[in-house]
Amino acid sequence: MCDSERVLVTGASGFIGGRIVEVFFLTRAVPVRAGVRRWSSCARLGRLPVEICLFDLLDRKALEAALQGVSTVVHCAKGSREETVLGTRNLLAAALAQGVKRFLHLSTADVYGEVEGEIDESAPLCSTGTAYSEMKIEAEKACWEFLEKGLPLTVLRPTIVYGPYSGNWTVSMAERLLQGVWGRLEGHGEGKCNLLYVDDLVRAVYCAVERPEAIGEAFNINGPEVLTWNEYFFRFNEELGLPALRELKGFHSSLRTAAMQPVRSLGRYLRQHHAVPLKKIASAFGLANALMRGAERAIRTTPSPAELRLFSRNALYSTCKAKERIGFRPRVDVAAGLRTTAAWLRHNGFLDAYPERLLAPLPALQPLPG
Repeated sequence: MCDSERVLVTGASGFIGGRIVEVFFLTRAVPVRAGVRRWSSCARLGRLPVEICLFDLLDRKALEAALQGVSTVVHCAKGSREETVLGTRNLLAAALAQGVKRFLHLSTADVYGEVEGEIDESAPLCSTGTAYSEMKIEAEKACWEFLEKGLPLTVLRPTIVYGPYSGNWTVSMAERLLQGVWGRLEGHGEGKCNLLYVDDLVRAVYCAVERPEAIGEAFNINGPEVLTWNEYFFRFNEELGLPALRELKGFHSSLRTAAMQPVRSLGRYLRQHHAVPLKKIASAFGLANALMRGAERAIRTTPSPAELRLFSRNALYSTCKAKERIGFRPRVDVAAGLRTTAAWLRHNGFLDAYPERLLAPLPALQPLPG
């Protein structure tokens, strides 16, 4: 990629988009423009002298301005169904009109649905039943439509992406382990956990935008090792220096999940329709605030039915095509990835609220491979 070519990264204030911007800038791999929806989300990006561009994917005029001088788009942004599906269509149309040379869309392995066995890119797209997988499938379909219209396009389907700044598989999982209520899930945690460290995903993005062989193709992106979910819980817990995990019987996990479903549904309804009065009640009455926080904590630390199915699923996402076509090779093994992730959590104070549960000192931080 020439120095004169600029890459626009959408969703640059998010976990993955932010890391793409950081790596592209710090390695001087390519001039990068960070696309964000609001200035308030730019604290992480503000540490670097990168170009930040404010726009909404639903605003076509703003998209045209954001694409000025851009040769490559790396599309990481997601939001509501409208923002994810219609926003992606708007961005595709604007990129085609502006003559963008490469468009990379970041999808997800969730588009394959609740499959089992070894899955390659020829597998059909099928919803897992969640709003997230459905809108990602619709966004992918839009991508293939614009490929037919002449936009040079590539789709990446990453697996379980973890690392610093990850919400679902780093911060939320660490909170569950720190609460002391998580454990090895008997009968539910022996499915395959396809872990992918975020820097390996960034490496795949660079390979895909560099190689002309990537145009018109979709690629699974997975890490170098496949653990069971129970092994992931154990190794993450150990890296945090916490007491040994409990063994949670399958019946206990299923019963707790079922019992929590009405609470989840009620909490979702209240957040959607009564968020403002609830905040006022919580700020005015200490007991109400404690009860609300307790309910939120119980919801966050109890696996949902969808999670139990995920933790039980024996699916392996093959990366043979990515290795052969674009030369992608994951380099960060689970030990290195979790060591760096745990060090980041400690450094940023995520563990400070649970000092009584910490046993081990911070391990020596070693450089990541590659």
